Amino acid sequence: MRIKKKHQAGAARNFITRTQAVKKLQLSLADFRRICIFKGIYPRAPRSAKKANKGSTAPTTFYYTKDIQYLLHEPVIQKFRDHKIFARKLSRALGRGDVSDAKRLDENRPRYRLDMIVKERYPTFLDAVRDLDDALSMLFLFAAMPASDKVSARVTEDAEKLCNQWMAYVARERLLRKVFVSIKGVYYEAEVKGQEVVWLVPFKFPQYVPTDIDFRIMLTFLEFYTTLLQFVLYRLYADAGIVYPPKIDAAKVQGVGGISAYVMEGKREKESLLQTSTIKKAITESEMASRAQTISTVLNKITDHAAGDAIATPADDDDEEEEVTDTLDKFIALPSTDTVISDIIPQPDETSPEEIVKTLFSPFTFYVGREVPLEIVEFAILSLGGTVVSESVLDGYLHVDTDALPDAEEVDFDARQREVDALLQKVTHQVCDRPALASRVPGRIYVQPQWIFDSLNRGRLVPVDEYAVGATLPPHLSPWGDGAGYDPEGFDKEEEGEESEEEVEEVEGDEEVEGDEEVIEVDEDEEDEALQHQRELESEAKGIIYSSTTSKKRKRADKKLKKSAEEKQAEEEKELRKIMMTNKQKKLYNQMQYGIQKKDTRRETLKTKRRKLEKNKQNKKRVL
Repeated sequence: MRIKKKHQAGAARNFITRTQAVKKLQLSLADFRRICIFKGIYPRAPRSAKKANKGSTAPTTFYYTKDIQYLLHEPVIQKFRDHKIFARKLSRALGRGDVSDAKRLDENRPRYRLDMIVKERYPTFLDAVRDLDDALSMLFLFAAMPASDKVSARVTEDAEKLCNQWMAYVARERLLRKVFVSIKGVYYEAEVKGQEVVWLVPFKFPQYVPTDIDFRIMLTFLEFYTTLLQFVLYRLYADAGIVYPPKIDAAKVQGVGGISAYVMEGKREKESLLQTSTIKKAITESEMASRAQTISTVLNKITDHAAGDAIATPADDDDEEEEVTDTLDKFIALPSTDTVISDIIPQPDETSPEEIVKTLFSPFTFYVGREVPLEIVEFAILSLGGTVVSESVLDGYLHVDTDALPDAEEVDFDARQREVDALLQKVTHQVCDRPALASRVPGRIYVQPQWIFDSLNRGRLVPVDEYAVGATLPPHLSPWGDGAGYDPEGFDKEEEGEESEEEVEEVEGDEEVEGDEEVIEVDEDEEDEALQHQRELESEAKGIIYSSTTSKKRKRADKKLKKSAEEKQAEEEKELRKIMMTNKQKKLYNQMQYGIQKKDTRRETLKTKRRKLEKNKQNKKRVL
């Protein structure tokens, strides 16, 4: 029998400390962190740190031994070593003053690529789309950061470019589903390839960059996320038939910029997002007749095929090109036979909530004031099919600095003014964030920006009365709900349900009086039988219907007793189950109950605050 050595199996073999991993890979700590971030390898917590650390109780960071073994043959690690050799040669050449040699080394510096790592970590495209939340939030964070000695201007420019390309794609394909404006920034949710992608966009305020953050780690994540998003954007643009990377309109970049500056070129179209007309062409009667004739022809062919006849394909069918229409295709199943049962094919629904949201703002043209954050509002409007006219863009279009233009170029301001006037006549809504307006244009609907967000979250056009200029806005609630289970919108329904239950109980206890009828309640527990009999005689003499409240009260009392008995029995069964638990299970159960009670307490606190607010509102209305 072989003698088993200590710390050769189990946790001691499955886990490896960080110091041991660095020595095994022959890397510095900084390079070890970088390769772990690229490959998605993170520290692990063993069940028994003492066993994993071979009897030592010192605080240590552990990794899986198989993960570190997997990194031994990674090509990027060799690139890290080559870069160290390059840095040493470059510093030596600069120290000797050999500029030409240093320039030659710098031109041939070793570079590594992360495309193979992205393919390894995300075998399918949907896996990459599902993991875009953190990548987008990180990129939008660096796009809003100022350039400094730790974050270069090139990094922020590249991040901003990728963010604008992502938002341009979402707006063009109308994939935005939810928006929530919070203190941290704006939360967006888009449905891309059937996957929900949520990201956070910080506000365009001057950012305070803390000094206690290790930007080297964040820049490593940013490097990987940049490669990942480039892969995803290329695939998304290719599937949508759009040229990637999209071209940029230089004139709009000098003005407002943003997603409106991107010109989306496809096989059959070339359009700018800001000037996109989202109203589809109406289908003429001739097109409808041709479609009906085509469908009837297909049905006749299917019927002939089911009867066993050969389908004769016309010779000119191959020459005809398929007609491209905007309507959804209908899938027609073959009829069932004695031997084959046909499946029921679900038809695409044009009235689904997703399709309605895509064209929610299609008939509208929005005029956005200069005090409104254009990027947030423009992105939401374009994603719902609307058209945006910005006051800032029009000001830059009309007031051009002629001194900055070439001498040969002249600007026709009268023609530009006529174009602007024709564009302003199409405006249906004006988005403004001011307490009052000096003048209003007849025919326009004036709303605050929250109306756009609430309409998007609810999937329908909400009434504009509560969002008028200067009006007190309704609370802007998170479309994802509350983590503790509190539903502010369902609060009124709960209150109505409680009031209806109380009314039912009161009606059960009291008989309704019709005409001159009166109600006499008798409680056998409080009064004796003689007094009860006397009241019955008096009521019969007066012609008053005597209510049988005693029996109803008995029923209610029996129900309460029955409920209390059931609750008591349930508590006893729960206590018996707790007795049979182990100490570890009891501890876990108590932790779960503590979390549930904490959520219930928070929910009741919020409900109490809501009741107080409702009472204050009612009191103010009474005073007025």
